[in-house]
Amino acid sequence: MKKHLLKLFNMNMLLLDRYLIYSFIKKIISVLFIFVTIFLVVDLIEDVDKMLDFSLAFNQYSMIYFYSIPQYINIAFPMTILISTVMTFTLLQKNNEITALKASGVSVFRLAVPFIVIGIFSSFAMFYFENGIVTQANTLKSDLEKKYYNKNNKKKNNTNILLQLADNRTIVIDKFNYRNKTAKNVSIQQFNENKVISRMDIENLIWTENSWFAKNTIYRSFNDENIYQNLPDSFVDIDLRPMDLIQSSIKPNEMDYWSLKSFIERLRINGKDNRKWLVDLYFKTAFPFSNIIMIIFGIALTIKRPRSNFLIGIGSSIFVIFIYYIMIKTGQTAGYSGIVSPLFSVWIANIIFMITGVILLYRTKS
Repeated sequence: MKKHLLKLFNMNMLLLDRYLIYSFIKKIISVLFIFVTIFLVVDLIEDVDKMLDFSLAFNQYSMIYFYSIPQYINIAFPMTILISTVMTFTLLQKNNEITALKASGVSVFRLAVPFIVIGIFSSFAMFYFENGIVTQANTLKSDLEKKYYNKNNKKKNNTNILLQLADNRTIVIDKFNYRNKTAKNVSIQQFNENKVISRMDIENLIWTENSWFAKNTIYRSFNDENIYQNLPDSFVDIDLRPMDLIQSSIKPNEMDYWSLKSFIERLRINGKDNRKWLVDLYFKTAFPFSNIIMIIFGIALTIKRPRSNFLIGIGSSIFVIFIYYIMIKTGQTAGYSGIVSPLFSVWIANIIFMITGVILLYRTKS
């Protein structure tokens, strides 16, 4: 008899989990659609002048915003998770379903299990989504913006350029003047995996006759035979044009986790400051993890207020999101400036919110 009752109870819990998951996912899709739409509309309004100034066709402008959607999904997902969690549990409270489940011996912690599972799954999914679809979409969007917006808007100078060339080579340029087509203090490294095997240090690199002419060049080889020699002024094989150097600003949101990690290692080898890039690297792992935290926080917020008003729940969620994003930005700024370590700067918000959420959830047990 006991085994039969236990089996029946487990079957009922499985049905309950399915019901909760289905209800939760429906709300995630709806809320996410609303947030992404709001982001697109706001962005569109802000960029109307730009669209008119550059006389872009509708299909050109729409493609730029089409490639913005993955980034908006990535940004909006944690707040979507929190609001969807609060909405789901508020409705359960309103319909007295949580009270009935507690009376049947179902604890808040058991009720939270399917939500936590979704949180864990979505955290991993969003990590790969950001480092796959989002970075590719950001790159495509950036290419279109350069094509349409920079056509008649050429900057005169660019500094601290680092680009990957063919044949596993990297070029580092301190200063580039577009008007004079001249680059100063240029270093070209030949890599074998992440090890520098040779380097050319060029004092002046000049674009002339559709090619690059190097002046005052020193060549170093770091193989078994260490070579150090001054090279005569001559043309060098660099598959870049002046406009490539103007449009070469590398953005972390256009690189996936692994590419950014490799890029940071190249910066370290070249003696460049990589603190800012480390902050962005660690952020790529910290931000997706916030999905789990938002679920725990959302459950705790709702359960703490029996029969909580729907609007109060949404208002509380927005307030929590506001505080969370402020802490994220503050942490990143502190990391960029070197006040705290890059790793700590992006995880501090998650740590504080996780501890607070777990404490609040623990206090709801009855």
